[in-house]
Amino acid sequence: NPCDLVKNLQKEKGKDIWICGGANVIHPLIETRMIDLYHISVIPVILGDGIRLFPPMEGDILLRLKRSQTYNGIMDLVYEKR
Repeated sequence: NPCDLVKNLQKEKGKDIWICGGANVIHPLIETRMIDLYHISVIPVILGDGIRLFPPMEGDILLRLKRSQTYNGIMDLVYEKR
């Protein structure tokens, strides 16, 4: 369970926890509002089908763009919770 893993890591020494994964990994963390910083890469491909990045949920999570970068046609966006 990603939420249990993050809770256990928060008890350890260190500062930041980096989680890299797809929708199935981050959905529980988004739903429990455990993510402070979102790194989102937009790759210019239109898919006919796929897994939603953000799950349907109650309420909104307000974000503020912290920085953006473009390279090789990919847009990297970094958002923080407001």
